[in-house]
Amino acid sequence: MPGMSLYQKNLVFLESALPALAGLARRTTDTLTSPVLDGDGLAVDIDLGAGRLYNRPARDFAREQVASWCARPDRVVVNRPDPASLADEATQTLCEALSRQAGETLLPVPPADQTGLLVVIGVGLGEHIRELLTTVSPRHLVLVEPISEFALHSLHALDWASLVADCKSRGTTIDLIVESDPRAVQGDLEALVTKFGAYCMDGAYSYLHYQTDVSRAIARGFQELAGMKAILQGYYADEKLMIENTVANVSGDEFWMVDGVFQALHDLPAFIIGSGPSLDGALDTIRERQDQAVIFCAGSALQSLLAAGITPDFQIEKENNDVTRARIEHIHERHGPSSGPFDINLLASVTVQPEVVNLFGDTFLFQRELLSSTRMFGAGFTPVVGTGPFSANTAVAVATVMGFREMYLFGCDCGSVDKEQHHARNTVYHTRDGHASGHADMPIPVPANFGGQAWSNAYFLWSRWVFESMISQAEIRAFNCSDGVAIAGAEPVRPGSIEMPRQRLDKPKILRILKEACSYQAPGSYLDAGTLADVVARWQDCVRDVETFLETELPRANGLDELEEALARFVEACEFRHDGVLTPVQGSMRSMVPIAGYFLNRASDSQSRAELFEVFRTMFCDQVNRMLADCTAMLNELVASPRGATQLQAAG
Repeated sequence: MPGMSLYQKNLVFLESALPALAGLARRTTDTLTSPVLDGDGLAVDIDLGAGRLYNRPARDFAREQVASWCARPDRVVVNRPDPASLADEATQTLCEALSRQAGETLLPVPPADQTGLLVVIGVGLGEHIRELLTTVSPRHLVLVEPISEFALHSLHALDWASLVADCKSRGTTIDLIVESDPRAVQGDLEALVTKFGAYCMDGAYSYLHYQTDVSRAIARGFQELAGMKAILQGYYADEKLMIENTVANVSGDEFWMVDGVFQALHDLPAFIIGSGPSLDGALDTIRERQDQAVIFCAGSALQSLLAAGITPDFQIEKENNDVTRARIEHIHERHGPSSGPFDINLLASVTVQPEVVNLFGDTFLFQRELLSSTRMFGAGFTPVVGTGPFSANTAVAVATVMGFREMYLFGCDCGSVDKEQHHARNTVYHTRDGHASGHADMPIPVPANFGGQAWSNAYFLWSRWVFESMISQAEIRAFNCSDGVAIAGAEPVRPGSIEMPRQRLDKPKILRILKEACSYQAPGSYLDAGTLADVVARWQDCVRDVETFLETELPRANGLDELEEALARFVEACEFRHDGVLTPVQGSMRSMVPIAGYFLNRASDSQSRAELFEVFRTMFCDQVNRMLADCTAMLNELVASPRGATQLQAAG
């Protein structure tokens, strides 16, 4: 393209490579900033109006900044997986095998040439990008530019065609995010990490090119995302239990199914009650106003409310485990009727244990998104989204579905202003021996709701992210009455300062209206033998495809990257062909990859890496076959005797 400027060459190239950026250049005719050009028409700085971005040639600035960063780079370093802490048999067995194979040979951190991900926050004129690529060799490069004008100015300085070609020759993917909303950037990064495979986070680098409130927020968001992606989500034993619990619950007494499609809006206020430490200071206000709002109590907060003379309208439960059952039984022993269940409506996932359902009055059930029980037995009903990670998030999600848009959050602390306090005093964590919190460690400082600093961790920050997403997307008018972590979109209001009408609500009438908006299910009407047989038939077809994948695709993979890509393609194809019945084993299949990634990323040499990969390949095949056989046996048992199987499950 003789005679064309770099800017013009970039525009031509980006029309096909990055059309969004090319389109931005065509649309933008008036900017607040401008490139500072040298005699050859190349940008060497950016004029901000009241100063310049670099105050020297951009190339010199970039060289010095990268050199300084290399001395102390920002990295995500994943903790070594401990087999004893892994609840999943597949990942636990794999971790033990890889630990034996690796012995004491692992490097402390992944070397630069084994980097999965480099996130550069701030493109500016882009001179630092090549400097970084000579130091770090990532499999994936993600460029984030919060200021769209800077992305445009880079067209005067950075040869984008050459950069893309360089990345291609290195085997590095390149993605560009031009976005000024930190939450939107976090969502885009989450989608990319899911696409790349979560193990790319181990050893990932982040580089902050310039300092603004937005760029720093994006950098913090990436660190939070790294914590969330380090949490293994979904495993076979858990999915199996949820299938068994679902069949038992929908085959028992009558219940009302809550569809995930939003119901008609109304102006009723909702109190969302979590069990964070600040709940203790809000109990008087909740008790005084309990007749003026519909109360959604989440999980372990129930004991605090009952002890304070507060009866919630709905008790929210989502977990399927023995810990939840033991907690509810403990609360019933201390505060329940002498005979019979609580006189409280249960609003729960279909996957909770039947013993939990039996301890409450009327039962409202819902399907959670992405679970095997939903994919297999949720036909005709939309799952409720935003139910994780905690029951307080579930409470907001189901209240939103039921038409509530004015919500007051109590005890939804997402951490604590006191690192030593993880839950309200009168909760099962303090009154039942052995009922310890799994999220008591809160090492991450974050802004507090009423000013100052609070403390959090990856799980609590995940919870905050879900709160913020739901508030924004559903346009909830939220009031955060919790003395914990600040939640964007929720107005901070101290419990004693709440301003709302003091009119008494007709709770029985409201309950009737809410029931009418749900789907009534008479005893035994939800699930029939034909549905079970259809699920088993689809499962058997899926099993044959999985076996073919193990026999043909698995041996062809020349490393973890290729295997992850092949597995992702296979899972997507199964979703289309078999309508979600792969879900019971899918979580464990995907979770074994980041476990292997930890060891392979730290292999001391290529031979050790190859040996570890062969151990992984063998163990992966063995564990998947084990899960396929076990799930087949379980489903066949349900078909042969669904009533007997569910009665056995309900009896424990």
